[in-house]
Amino acid sequence: MAKAVRGRRRKTVARKVTAPAKRKQATTGMTSDKFRALVNNLSAQELDELLKAATARKNEEVASAKASFLDEVRAKAASLGMSLADLVSLGAGKLAPKGGGKTGLAAKFRNPNTGETWSGRGRPAKWLTDLEAKGRKRKEFAV
Repeated sequence: MAKAVRGRRRKTVARKVTAPAKRKQATTGMTSDKFRALVNNLSAQELDELLKAATARKNEEVASAKASFLDEVRAKAASLGMSLADLVSLGAGKLAPKGGGKTGLAAKFRNPNTGETWSGRGRPAKWLTDLEAKGRKRKEFAV
């Protein structure tokens, strides 16, 4: 039988409702069923107008959210004595590829007709596979 555990009650904390959520509750007052019924009764032209208006409103909200985020970042950076340029330059060295980005491998095989080369890595060049299909040896094209 499990032993009863004594302890203090947890304090319940009321969650804060963000401003956009408050605004939505105050202005809409429309349930999803009412909204669907309204949209189902619209014509194609009215739906197009609704889409344009909704897209414009969404773009305004996104622009507003971006601006407020940028203001928050600027304020936080300023409180730490940094500028946005300092923040951007902090991550500049992390953009290089992990493998070192090996490029310009030395050619191991050369096409005698066109001068095309193949490094010997990955899928063989088409010119080499065509010549091998005709009976020629890969060693003939070694550089």
